[in-house]
Amino acid sequence: MNNGNGHQAPKGDAGDYASLGPEMKDIILALPFVAKAPGMDRLEGIIRLLLLELGLDTNNQHFRHTPARVARYYREFTRGYQARAADILKTFRSKSTDLIVVSSIDFFSLCPHHLLVYGGKIHFAYVPNGQIVGVSKIPRLVHALAARPVVQEDLVADIADAFMSFVKPLGCAVKATGKHDCVAVRGVKCPSMAMTTLALRGIFQEKESLCREFDQAIAEGAKCVR
Repeated sequence: MNNGNGHQAPKGDAGDYASLGPEMKDIILALPFVAKAPGMDRLEGIIRLLLLELGLDTNNQHFRHTPARVARYYREFTRGYQARAADILKTFRSKSTDLIVVSSIDFFSLCPHHLLVYGGKIHFAYVPNGQIVGVSKIPRLVHALAARPVVQEDLVADIADAFMSFVKPLGCAVKATGKHDCVAVRGVKCPSMAMTTLALRGIFQEKESLCREFDQAIAEGAKCVR
C-alpha cells in the first residue's frame, strides 16, 4: 500500500507488523476501528487518533474534516523527497561567465524536530560555465527541496549541491533567512528571531569579491518595484 509519498505503508494484516514495536503495532491495528469514516486512508486515521488522544471531539464541525486536511498538508510538505534536479532545471547554452543572482524567493519548509513550519527568503547566485538556467526553474528547485522536513542548514546545502551536480556552473551560492515557528511559539518563544544560513560552492569559496557582489545584488533586488 502506497502512502502517497512514494513509500510503502504497512498492510492491514497483523502479521505485517512484526518489525514494529508493540505500542506502535497496537496503534496501527486499532486504526480501522478508530477512523470509522469510509474511505479514510491510513494517514487520516492516524491524525484522527491523535485528535482523539488530545481529547477533541472529532464529530465537531471544526474537526470533522481535519484529518483529511492535515493529511494533505503533511503530504504537501513531504513531496520534496521525490524531487530531482533533472526534472526541474532546464538549461540553455550561453557564453556568459558573469554573476547571475535570483533574489527574494519565498520559501516554506517543515522543521524535522517539531513538524512546525519555518520560512522566509532564499537568495541564489551562480556563475555560468557554458550554460544558464531558465530563471523560473530556480524558485521551482527551491520550493521542491523545501517541501520536506529538513533543517535550514541542510536545505541551503542541498539546493547548492543539486544545482552544482546538474548545471555544473563555475560556482553557486545560496543564502536563506528564515523565521521558525518552533522557536516563535514554543520553548524559548522568540518570534522576532531570524536565522541566516549560507552555502558556497566552487568559485564563491575562492573569490570573496563575488560574495560581496551577491550581497549587493540582494540589496538592489529588494528595492525593485514593479
